[in-house]
Amino acid sequence: MIDSASLIIEIGRGVVRIRTWAAATSLFLLSGCAFFVQDRIHYTWSPEAEIACDDCSPTASDATIIGVALSGGGSRASVYGAAALEILAEEGILQRADYLSSVSGGGFPAAYYALNQPQPCVSDETDTICEREDFATFKTAMRHDFLAAMTYRQMAKPNRISSPTRRLSSLQDVLDGEFIGGAEFGDLPKSPVLLINGARYDDARRFVFSNVAIPEAESDLGQFSQSTLRTASFSQPGCTRATPADFSLALAIAISAGFPPLLGPAAIEMRETCTGGEPRFWHLGDGGILDNTGVETIEDFALRGATSGQATKQVLILSIDAGRSSTPDEMMQQRNLKLWTTDPGRVVDIVGKRAEAYRQVALEQLAKDANVSFTTIRLRYTDARLEHWPASCAAREARGETMQAALASVPTNLRITPCDADLMELAAQDVVRRGIREHQALIRSVLASDSAK
Repeated sequence: MIDSASLIIEIGRGVVRIRTWAAATSLFLLSGCAFFVQDRIHYTWSPEAEIACDDCSPTASDATIIGVALSGGGSRASVYGAAALEILAEEGILQRADYLSSVSGGGFPAAYYALNQPQPCVSDETDTICEREDFATFKTAMRHDFLAAMTYRQMAKPNRISSPTRRLSSLQDVLDGEFIGGAEFGDLPKSPVLLINGARYDDARRFVFSNVAIPEAESDLGQFSQSTLRTASFSQPGCTRATPADFSLALAIAISAGFPPLLGPAAIEMRETCTGGEPRFWHLGDGGILDNTGVETIEDFALRGATSGQATKQVLILSIDAGRSSTPDEMMQQRNLKLWTTDPGRVVDIVGKRAEAYRQVALEQLAKDANVSFTTIRLRYTDARLEHWPASCAAREARGETMQAALASVPTNLRITPCDADLMELAAQDVVRRGIREHQALIRSVLASDSAK
């Protein structure tokens, strides 16, 4: 039998007590029991219990839309995203954002900001000490070793060991314990609209968790006329709904970061139609396999509004991009046959290139047809121009490593070293501030138009 303190094995008349979880887990795995644990249904949804929305427009009737998109990239994206949001807040841009779209690791800072809305550091005229430390707490939270904490949860609950779907629940638990605090979608403020991007493996559609409704309907818009290209959500034909108010925010973030076979997919049990019917299942996972930037979802929302008779004329998207990328030449010079196991994020990069090319071809014509001006300012971490190593990287500096190479080698993982985290924060400070300066006239124009709403 097993109690909470140890594993007790009765052999004849003797009793052997194994006090370590490691030994207990090993025996559990060797017994084969762990491999027959049924996978988890993460959420059961009854559409008939939800009230369909009256006004199902995904965008406000505004001439100007400002969106911030935070890419995937594990803790690299989390740290970079938090530092970038701080700068956007200091510049007064973040507070004016209509949409905050995120993928995978970018969902950590996006959700933190949406829930807590930290204020930027403000100094008075006589003192350089900040009056508020909201963002300092925010950035510290993004450095947490989520991988170790998730692994501990797995070890503490042996029935989760061999199940990627239950491992997703461990990440959900950690997120709740660290900074989500059990919050649900009903706890989110209305502004900015939070968009957490996943993928629905059943039909290859992007799946978006959001506190606003996304209509499930046929579209005359070329980009979304094919069902596979349309955004999926909790809406069904004939009943448009936002993400249920009791849906766990931590679960949505975990799903968006759930890169198989390490994490997920999640299973959501729903009904065949708006009014009931037989049980069906959605299988959801990492949104980065469709678009790792989060930009396309904001474009989707803006175009929906523009083609439904609304006044949208100008869309500004700030893309906080911490995605890993390698050039074709770099890839062709490698003979590493373990490429896909040592850098699984490379799969996301390949699909991301395809998605970006598609947007460049399709969006230009769509924007022209809708008479909407789209501008995306891409703020990519590898474009940083760093001159001085942080103190935490002294050993790497001594080895003669370049900072550009160090940035490019920050892994896609749910843990990050102090050196890598410091580099990512420095990269955000350089790239975002420089990007704002370079596009200062445009940003001022958009903010001026936005203030006239």
